[in-house]
Amino acid sequence: MPFQIAAGRGAAPFRLKPYSRTRLLAAAAVALMGSTSLAAAQTTPAPQRAQTGGVVRSFDIAAQPLSSAVGVFSRQSGLQVTLASATARGITTRAVRGSLTPEQALGQMLGGTGINFRLSGNTVVIGQTPGGVGVVGVEGAIALDAVDVSGAASHAGYQGAPDWIYDTPASISYIGRSAILETTPRSASDLFDGMAGVNTVGTPQDPGITVNVRGLQDQNRVTSTIDGARQNFQMSGHANTGLVYVDPLLLRAVEVDKSMAAGVGAGGSHGSVVAFRTLSAQDLIQPGKDWGAELDLTTGTNAYTFYGLAAVAGRVGKVDAAFAITHKELGEYNIGHNGTLQASSGILAQYAANSSAIFTGSDTWSGLAKLGWDITEDQRLEAGFVVYDTEFSTSTALGTYPDTNKLLNLTGTLTYTWRPDNGWIDLKAQLWANRTDVSQYRDERATYGAFDVDYGLDSYGGSIVNTSTFAVPYGKLAVNYGVEAFYDKGSTNSVAYDADDADEGWWFSGTNPNGERWLATPFAKATFTHGEWLEVSAGGRYDYYKLTGSSTVYGGTETVVITPAVCLLYFGSICRRWSTAVTEQRRLTEDINVDQSGGHFSPEATVAVTPLTGFQVYGKYTGGYRPPGLSEALLGGQHIGAIFNYIPNPNLRPETSQNWEIGVNMKYDNVLRNNDTFRFKAAYFDRTIENFIVLAPSSLIVSPTTGNRYSGFQAVNLTNDAKLSGIEIEGNYDAGDYYVGGSYTLTNSEYSQEYISGDGTPYAYTTDGIYFLSVAPEQKFTMDVGLRQFDRRWVIGGKVTHVVPAEQLGINAVSYEPTVYTVWDVYSSLKLSEQATLRFAVTNLTDVAYVDAMNSYDFPAPGRTATVSLNLKF
Repeated sequence: MPFQIAAGRGAAPFRLKPYSRTRLLAAAAVALMGSTSLAAAQTTPAPQRAQTGGVVRSFDIAAQPLSSAVGVFSRQSGLQVTLASATARGITTRAVRGSLTPEQALGQMLGGTGINFRLSGNTVVIGQTPGGVGVVGVEGAIALDAVDVSGAASHAGYQGAPDWIYDTPASISYIGRSAILETTPRSASDLFDGMAGVNTVGTPQDPGITVNVRGLQDQNRVTSTIDGARQNFQMSGHANTGLVYVDPLLLRAVEVDKSMAAGVGAGGSHGSVVAFRTLSAQDLIQPGKDWGAELDLTTGTNAYTFYGLAAVAGRVGKVDAAFAITHKELGEYNIGHNGTLQASSGILAQYAANSSAIFTGSDTWSGLAKLGWDITEDQRLEAGFVVYDTEFSTSTALGTYPDTNKLLNLTGTLTYTWRPDNGWIDLKAQLWANRTDVSQYRDERATYGAFDVDYGLDSYGGSIVNTSTFAVPYGKLAVNYGVEAFYDKGSTNSVAYDADDADEGWWFSGTNPNGERWLATPFAKATFTHGEWLEVSAGGRYDYYKLTGSSTVYGGTETVVITPAVCLLYFGSICRRWSTAVTEQRRLTEDINVDQSGGHFSPEATVAVTPLTGFQVYGKYTGGYRPPGLSEALLGGQHIGAIFNYIPNPNLRPETSQNWEIGVNMKYDNVLRNNDTFRFKAAYFDRTIENFIVLAPSSLIVSPTTGNRYSGFQAVNLTNDAKLSGIEIEGNYDAGDYYVGGSYTLTNSEYSQEYISGDGTPYAYTTDGIYFLSVAPEQKFTMDVGLRQFDRRWVIGGKVTHVVPAEQLGINAVSYEPTVYTVWDVYSSLKLSEQATLRFAVTNLTDVAYVDAMNSYDFPAPGRTATVSLNLKF
């Protein structure tokens, strides 16, 4: 959260040396075999999420042609279904209704047809005979060219969302693999443009993003995970602090659960969990084969130089593996030319108004390796490793300097699942580790020399969770219970190029302090269902944390005599001439130790009613608890250049929240024509946060050891509650040869103008130029429409995004004036063959000049950009 106002001379921007694109092809040539998916964090432990044929689900499938029945089965089971193309000809399935396992439902649906199926993990192959086949009815199954129907746009919800999204009484947003590729993302932030209630904050200079959910972000208020491993990295500076580094081409889905208390991922947050799930062997291996590969290549205009993926997977017996590598080169883009950017009257407006501000590029490599072992039919062990390696530079815009940045993010996971065919055990255990390291070269300024600085955070964690399901009077009861824990250790090191600056390393370590924090959270939730119309759940979690570290504070200077004055000439006993004493000014500093701990119980309760088939209404309450982060409680030192002081707050209180939600889910098929689908989610939310933490000036702290009083900038608790409320809507209608979908968000944000300093002194202030606090847009509207022609091989569509920004607060309000903007995008894809797809896209079609609603402190968005992509699957 601390901000740093640069003072000094400018310098030429650092320019990255582009990597040769042939390195990507060379890497693809040596990549072998494939792996299974790293099981991702189970963010909402409902039966619909289990990826196994042994979990009971609710089915309602009418008798119909097999070609359409498999799509309905895929949505209701949550499984990936592949159908041999000729198998469906002339075949009519039987009706299936009731609570069954997916395997039982398939048996009923295909009974008497003579069609074989194979169920393995979360994949079902219908009409294929190799390896473990369930035979239904008479003999004579047909096995021809396979067609994957699970990901077909005509059978998917908004942004490719699976059907369990619309069966779950909670606000969950989702974007699938096909929609990810369709966006041709310049950065991971583009993935969230269409999500209701979800925004991103991130400078175009830094590939990292901060995900804002319902107005909350930074300092682990929102949990972000990659394959279940938390990404807790925080780095204070001129912008948002909580950065996540993830490559969109490595992802198969992104799932955002906006409010939960009991479950893996929610610990130490206000219940919002953003789960990034990477590619697995199942995503790459084609049906009927033991191996698969994918190649995706993109280039474009406006400095979208190159973006490519090479991935390969294979399976031998019970072992599978996957490898993937990506490379992205982005340059100095041009902003839009239509419209006028308005600079605010703040201290940084001079930079905002400077049209020569440089938008720097980046060079990024990322990759993954996964290994899976099916120990038995119901036990699996999976290991995964994801790496993100990027180099980028900052520019002279907004008072920063052309510093060189190298970032390495490493994520390792080990996951065990045991899902026998009984209701008592559905177990998942995971261990994970994450290392984020940023190496910076900080250029010299007018008053001091250059520095090399390393910021690092090591995180380790694990979880174990089980779901037991059994019959009770009047219904069924599912109990989900477990525990998760994690440990963070932050470190900052700096080396000065100028010997006179050797003691100024605290400029960097003070705002990104060394310290440790750990948190453990047991949780449990029981869900009772009565028939197909009532669901009631209750549970919660208990968080316990401990934070320790030491922070240095500045107490002014004192004059120290190095060589005392001596008498050079005496007249009797009187000295007539003295030598000059040698003195120097020394900084007065003191180390303040911080040792915090505490615990809190956060409850959760939901009541959902389905009065009509396909129509669900629910109400939900959850609590939230977020302990202070290392860079909040341990904040110390000075702003770079000794401009002003930072001081720690050992008395900083954790945030707590009360979250209410009322929602509606709708799910209908065959609405206007055969095989069309309508999916809809809407919710009203109301969130109240006590002890909300911000960075504020003129705070005081009394040293517990010396009694000295220090003033400066400090992380403090607001006196009054922060209130966030709004409406979220997502919906999609798909008729096969055409579709329309979209989302709408209305958000109201209220923050107190009073706070309590570290020594208990109350303060009041205006919100101009005070602290970092990105305020979510008041309104965001997106719409996506498209046509599918020529047997759905050609798709053409368009998107529009309309945003009404909110007034930004603090330092975010001193650069660009937030204004309403509308952005149009168009896209198209042509399936050249079963293996090859060509994609075209133009983003910001009208070349509008605008600043993203939550980046008004930062840089204008890219102007018109055209891209062309080729995707090959083998």
